[in-house]
Amino acid sequence: MLLLIALISLVPFLLAWLYFQNPQWVSGRSNYGNLIVPAQPVPYSDLLRPVGPDAAPLDALKGRWILLQVEGASGCGAPCRNSLQMTRQIRLLLNKDIVRVRRLLLTPVANRKPVEGLQEDTDLQYGGLPDELRKKLTAIVGHEPDDGTVVLIDPFANVMMWYAPDFDPHGVLRDLKHLLRYSQIG
Repeated sequence: MLLLIALISLVPFLLAWLYFQNPQWVSGRSNYGNLIVPAQPVPYSDLLRPVGPDAAPLDALKGRWILLQVEGASGCGAPCRNSLQMTRQIRLLLNKDIVRVRRLLLTPVANRKPVEGLQEDTDLQYGGLPDELRKKLTAIVGHEPDDGTVVLIDPFANVMMWYAPDFDPHGVLRDLKHLLRYSQIG
């Protein structure tokens, strides 16, 4: 009986050692988005440039999780508007954590007007997109951010995850809830 108890207590350690020796056995992942390893820093000075001379400052975004979208050269097309609508709904579904997440649309246009059809979207911030930031985001993501691509930035201004334009909003919501549950920042 004593030998059986000792063997039962050794089984978890034996399994842990086997998984450590054979990491290919564990193939599951817990995130939906494309993880950027290691997270790449982006200076707030590049990220938070107001659009136009009368634009509100973007200081409220500092220290928050940011759902970033980059507008294409031809404007915010249908995929962009669809992604903006989905990120708005995702943010609303965060309930008490809604204050920890902000949305930002970067645009190359100097005096940006609200996206057509989203004028009532008061929680969407507009920022300028300098060429050096576009190049940096392209290098981080691995390709030119498509119209509708969503990039997740942590409160320390590190680009850590991105989602393709046809993303599943439930997966993004799950990722955000997971990050916000275990993160004490933002």
